[in-house]
Amino acid sequence: MKPHADDHFCPILATLNLMSQRWNLHIVRSLLTGKKRFNELGREHGINPRTLRERLIELEEQGVICRTVISTMPPNVEYSLSKKGEALNEIFDALCAWGVKWMEPCEKGPKEALREKELVEA
Repeated sequence: MKPHADDHFCPILATLNLMSQRWNLHIVRSLLTGKKRFNELGREHGINPRTLRERLIELEEQGVICRTVISTMPPNVEYSLSKKGEALNEIFDALCAWGVKWMEPCEKGPKEALREKELVEA
């Protein structure tokens, strides 16, 4: 474990703070399957372009994802996971195993369930 100046640093809380920001888990999970372009990520999850841009910038600043410019005209960028981001796969595997053991399957797909939850919270 890396030493930190703050004696109260909690690596679990720090990871949860980053990954619990809206859409970050979805973005990372999508990139586990390979490189994606901005519009692919947005369409896949129905993320507002402004929000997606903010999340991608934050994940890149944290070293979780890599941004590769394919062409400048028209602007074309691909996103992929860094080694740090790929290490999150272990967390997704653990969440999957826990979910299989303890959760009941949804009758609706993940997108429909998420949208229904958003409508209830609004």
